[in-house]
Amino acid sequence: MISFNSKNITILLYHQIGDAPKSETNLNCFCRFKDFYLQMEFLKNSDYKVISLKEAIDMIFNIQSIDQNYVVLTFDDGCEKFYDITFPVLDKFNFPSTIYPIAGYLGKHAIINGYVHPGLKILSKKMLYDLSQLGVEIGAHTMNHFKLTQVDNITAFNQVKISKDTIEAIIGKNINSFSFPHGDYNNDVVEIVSQAGFTNALTCISGSANNAKSPFELPRKYITYFDTLEIFKSKLN
Repeated sequence: MISFNSKNITILLYHQIGDAPKSETNLNCFCRFKDFYLQMEFLKNSDYKVISLKEAIDMIFNIQSIDQNYVVLTFDDGCEKFYDITFPVLDKFNFPSTIYPIAGYLGKHAIINGYVHPGLKILSKKMLYDLSQLGVEIGAHTMNHFKLTQVDNITAFNQVKISKDTIEAIIGKNINSFSFPHGDYNNDVVEIVSQAGFTNALTCISGSANNAKSPFELPRKYITYFDTLEIFKSKLN
């Protein structure tokens, strides 16, 4: 077993997992399957314990004690490859996870910043329901992946609240977690997310989750196409 001295909770941020990225893919939002598998295998054989987002938040804000090194696995956008490629690995290692699908594009290719992404088809309603039944936590990521600080408050609220209602209607469960598209937020957006009924929100700010200012500003660390296993290990500290 591998030991580490620091005691942290690290929330990792993944997007697409696959064999090879398409030419238009943002490589900061892609992780090769072979690398992902090695990363999960490392976590399984290390002293890190993979826990759910709910457990992590409870530990940070209620228990306020971290007795070992913990990792939380999160996946933004809801790429349909999660169903066939990513989840089987998580299931093999018995790792909990949270995914944040773009609710307005379920079963379709995502349109982000006005561009249709042919390599980013979003999970279908059935896939989402199945994953929820299998224990994957489902969060929300707006309807259309807008930068919420760049639209008016009514549009922002609708993007947040309707995405919550849409996903809850599909999976038949309340959802509590939100991920800011593009990591873009301010105090007004935090208030909107809270008013929409969420109890926590994840950012793209790098850092240990146990240093979060509030449950609505949880830091995460990006895992990208460029991360060797050694770089991956360094991001856990």
